[in-house]
Amino acid sequence: MRVLFATGNWVGDYFCTVPMAWALQAAGHDVRYACPPEQADAISRAGLVPVPVLAGADMMSLARLGYLVKSFEGTRILPGLPLPLHPLTGERLESLDGLDVRALQADMWEDLSAVYTRSFDAAVRVAKAWRPSLVFHDLMTQEGALAARIAGAPAVYHPPGLYGVRETIPALDHLGPPDPTGSFRRHGVASWSREQIEYVMDPSPAPALPPLGDALRIPVRYLPYNGPGEMPAWTLDEAAKPRVCVFWGGSAAGVFGTRVTALRHAVDAVVDSGAELLLIAHEAQVRALGTLPPQARVLCGFPLHLALRGCTAIVHHGGGNVLMTAAAMGVPQLALALTDDQIAISERLGLSGAVAVLPGLTATAAQIGAAVAELLEDPLGRADAADRLRARIAALPTPAQLVAPLEQLAREGGLDAAALSAAVVRG
Repeated sequence: MRVLFATGNWVGDYFCTVPMAWALQAAGHDVRYACPPEQADAISRAGLVPVPVLAGADMMSLARLGYLVKSFEGTRILPGLPLPLHPLTGERLESLDGLDVRALQADMWEDLSAVYTRSFDAAVRVAKAWRPSLVFHDLMTQEGALAARIAGAPAVYHPPGLYGVRETIPALDHLGPPDPTGSFRRHGVASWSREQIEYVMDPSPAPALPPLGDALRIPVRYLPYNGPGEMPAWTLDEAAKPRVCVFWGGSAAGVFGTRVTALRHAVDAVVDSGAELLLIAHEAQVRALGTLPPQARVLCGFPLHLALRGCTAIVHHGGGNVLMTAAAMGVPQLALALTDDQIAISERLGLSGAVAVLPGLTATAAQIGAAVAELLEDPLGRADAADRLRARIAALPTPAQLVAPLEQLAREGGLDAAALSAAVVRG
């Protein structure tokens, strides 16, 4: 069968879908990724086939705009909180005075609407020309849902875990407004909304299951993939002392700049603890930190899953991929979550006991130091909780086990819980 994955321009949104695409491809199915041109190379390097036709909205600008609007409305103005970056230039704002935020918001949305309209049109062209039997779409790519409608194929929503369909937490409503450009109606199909999602490929472990409404949950084991890379030989060696990974993703610097003090505090806390420091961050972020201790090991833009083996704990910015990667590898975590949605998903996974959470934009050096010490001394049993969480994830069906039920879904146009369970058992 022909399987189309649709992904947008937020780097990493599609990482969670790669193992499922590999499994389908290995089973002999024809797999394609409809994507913006900016993602084509990374998808190719994963051994998959990109179709770089979607319009690539500047997701960093959009994220910075969202934070600017919240700052303007007063919902994120707190003592010591850094002002946002300018949505278009990425330069740090010294003041919100004189900035017409509403006009900027309107102008950017007008431009984005044109981009999204082109992207939906491109998805329709792919669907009509290629006629997929099954379509997957990620957190923010409604284009996939439209392509499925046009092709008459079932659609499967595939988030990285922790995000639901009918969220009660506004910060986690990442699917966006339903059909914001009117593209579904414009192409002659019924308007779409998230309530119409029927199937969710969900790697969330208990007790962090998100609300999915009436959608059928297709549980899948989270297999960590954070982009292509080479495994360093030193990861095979047992660390002489506790090794703590401090991971600060490119999105953190892209949205908030390089002056978020939580990262500096985390680095200092790990060094002061006597543990081995493994820092993985964007090059600009590493430069902004200045002089680092000689015993620090620094990797820039490195895939987390290739470096996390052997780590005692991880401190990070609260992104979904890093939360799930560390969970799947059984590593206790401190999430210095930066955005409202990162705080929410970190707290959701924190119900497992494996994740401590602090608001990264306001956490003090003392708070971060105490949290790092707690991770290493482990009075709360986070290491055991992380191992239990890893076991829960490992018990979920593998992507290979889900190929048969997905074939049934494509063939019959539907799938229920009983058929899903029976197919997984047979697999």
